[in-house]
Amino acid sequence: MKAGCLIPSLLLFSVLTSGSFAADQTSPAAPSITPPNRIASFFISETLINQLLKENLKSPLLRDVVIALDPENHQIIARGLLKVPTEEMKAINIEKGLGDFHFQVAIQLKTTRRGHLILIFPLNQTYFYPADSTDPVKDRIIIPVQLLSLAMGSARGYLAVLSGDFSGFDHKEAALRQQMADLDRQIASSKDPDERDALANDRKGLEIQLAAIPIERKQGEKTAKKMSKVLGFVGEKEINLNEELSVHRNALVMRIQMGQLAPYLDGIELGGVRLIKDERDGSGENFLAVDLNASLAAPYTVPERTHVSGARVKTNPPDVVIRLNQSLLESKAVMDAETQDMGKHIGNFSMDMQEDGIHVAGYWHEMLLPRIPFDAIVDFVWTANNVFEIRVRDVRFAHINLTSLTGLVLEAAKNRLDRTLKGMCTFQYVGEEKDRSRAVRVTVNMATFLPAFPNMNLTGIAVREKELLLKAGKN
Repeated sequence: MKAGCLIPSLLLFSVLTSGSFAADQTSPAAPSITPPNRIASFFISETLINQLLKENLKSPLLRDVVIALDPENHQIIARGLLKVPTEEMKAINIEKGLGDFHFQVAIQLKTTRRGHLILIFPLNQTYFYPADSTDPVKDRIIIPVQLLSLAMGSARGYLAVLSGDFSGFDHKEAALRQQMADLDRQIASSKDPDERDALANDRKGLEIQLAAIPIERKQGEKTAKKMSKVLGFVGEKEINLNEELSVHRNALVMRIQMGQLAPYLDGIELGGVRLIKDERDGSGENFLAVDLNASLAAPYTVPERTHVSGARVKTNPPDVVIRLNQSLLESKAVMDAETQDMGKHIGNFSMDMQEDGIHVAGYWHEMLLPRIPFDAIVDFVWTANNVFEIRVRDVRFAHINLTSLTGLVLEAAKNRLDRTLKGMCTFQYVGEEKDRSRAVRVTVNMATFLPAFPNMNLTGIAVREKELLLKAGKN
């Protein structure tokens, strides 16, 4: 499994589970107006989730798994083909030979006050039926408790491996060696040749399983190392993973490593998860939204978005959309450094994100002269993969066009971006002063900006009211 598969890791071993979770342990539904401590949101597209599933889901038990995000009903639907092991079919009295099944699993996402993500599986929307069925509704099979136990055990064991706990391999090896020792005693005491042959065959099967453990462990360690870029599951340093999961017997509980989504943000916590359909910035694609919260000295509340009229240009939906709150560009450290940069001649300098660009304002002050106000508008314009330009327009100095302030405004915008993203961008001045086309070309290092999703390119950037919006995709 490769890094970057946030959703595949959540769903990989949960296709057979069902149950419920106490409502008082979960956060309420997201309001229509962004909370004042919301500093960023990451939107992961349904298309990207399915691409990652196709690339990374290499289970012999599962095939053709497809995820559908359902914002209207606030749930995720997983469908695919399941191959049930023969021994499990015997345990639940399913006719031998009916090992292939289509399945559907409904998954609801919740968060706890401690920042854990909970996957809930409603029983009434979780079922499977024989692959050759001509009447899927009639042939639906209620999830047996044996399969529920098997799936939950597999999922928890897999999550333990991803968290760096490989003790399960040691337990499995010890159990196999014990079974082999028991068979050796039975073989030695048996006087029936046919029985001894059968026992010897069983022992060979255990030997094959034992030989596979080092290979499985090596692959597990490799997978855990890659997955550490995306998810940090609860481990021994905080609370025992198995104990944490056992508290919620019919749900999966995990913790997202927020720093891997936004390594340039400090003091962040999981604010919630949502399913949305983004018509405006996502070309109508469904997205899983992961919200990040933090304490802000001067928080901004982003107004509820209204419908934008007029024809819309059809573009390819982005794989990931990142919304950064304006307050991120106005932290105390950034503002203190900016005051030093401006010197004593510039006062009340401000940059306000609005729908038509970043509105810059302030005043110029000289000794014995009155304060002279100025204003300008800054645009962020995407020009190529991972590249955009900062451009200044409508510079006005006491209501008179003045281009001499262009450099100051550009430098201020550049410095705010650089300090906020902590050196993840490189900058180059382009254009010429004489034709008033001076701008700053910005190149974003996407590997450090979005480490949870490697091989992404910046495919768009826009300014919204109180927000900076970035789009990323593989093309």
